[in-house]
Amino acid sequence: MKKIGFGKLGLAFAGSFLGAGYVSGQELWQFFGSFGKNGIAGLCAAIALLFVMGVMMTRLNQLTGFADADKLVVYRDSAPLRAAVVALESVFLFGVAVIMSAGVGALSNQLFGLPLWVGSLVFIIVVSAISLAGLSGMVSAFSLTVPVLVGVTLLFGVLSLIKGGFSMPDSASHGSNPLMSSWLIAAISFACYNVFGSIAIVAPLGGHVKSKSHTYFGLGLGAALLFTIAVSVLISMGAYPDAVSAELPMLALASSLNEYLGYIYALLLLLAMFGTALSSLVAFTNLLCLKSKKLEANRIALVIGCAVLVFFGSLFGFGDLIGVIYPIFGYLSSVFIILMAVHYYKVRKKVKA
Repeated sequence: MKKIGFGKLGLAFAGSFLGAGYVSGQELWQFFGSFGKNGIAGLCAAIALLFVMGVMMTRLNQLTGFADADKLVVYRDSAPLRAAVVALESVFLFGVAVIMSAGVGALSNQLFGLPLWVGSLVFIIVVSAISLAGLSGMVSAFSLTVPVLVGVTLLFGVLSLIKGGFSMPDSASHGSNPLMSSWLIAAISFACYNVFGSIAIVAPLGGHVKSKSHTYFGLGLGAALLFTIAVSVLISMGAYPDAVSAELPMLALASSLNEYLGYIYALLLLLAMFGTALSSLVAFTNLLCLKSKKLEANRIALVIGCAVLVFFGSLFGFGDLIGVIYPIFGYLSSVFIILMAVHYYKVRKKVKA
């Protein structure tokens, strides 16, 4: 893979988080919008944490040369801890791919009335085929999809602001999800599961970045793009609260405004789900192949097997998957994020010495 500049790094960093939950508004509303104006503070805290943690994992890769998630997270050679990292990372990446596939099923059903399984099946077949191109295919995909995602969501935010003004629910100490007791816990959980899930996606790119300055500028760009999209989505949903109850709130909002806007946003969601599912499947198979030469030798069979399992997992409800899987992984992964921070501190201290 060729060296990449801050632009492609920023697009890849943002793209690894821009899945169906994020762009559809489902994830953003559960973690931020449901807390009202407190949710804006939570969003700012979460994006700041994403940037700081993104710097840590990318610089760790550059300073140590490690691409394995377990070696990046755990400083000492602790077999049980490293095995736990691999297990949790693998399950989460697989879970994200399942959620994205379920999202496509919900999209095709909400827009065209197709059975849920039809959209999911076609989607996972396409994603699996492209995933065989590895990291280079993933970066190329994000370079095309992320600018479109930013542009369209920003347009919706501006239109909603003009028509309905800025309107958020009153500040609430409790959101809509019982697994998140406060806006601060929701923000930390959001940052932790997103970063932990992206270690195997973003960290390996560190060795391909042109320079240290490109790393910081690229991750800063990615964080800014994520913030822009999130604010645009929350403004839109605040102006049209009736859309919140839909499986894909932003799609319901766009369709209610104009039939053609609905189709445009459906395409936007499809791009988002494609990018996240692709990055998750690439990282998942790479993680398994790094640990097993036998799996590496049979990568195509591994991808096919994963695709079958993802399809069956996607038959569960999209909103329910987000509301349960993401918060639980937020709590579990927070321990390993702390371990990664300790590893980063020790490596930085050693380099300076």
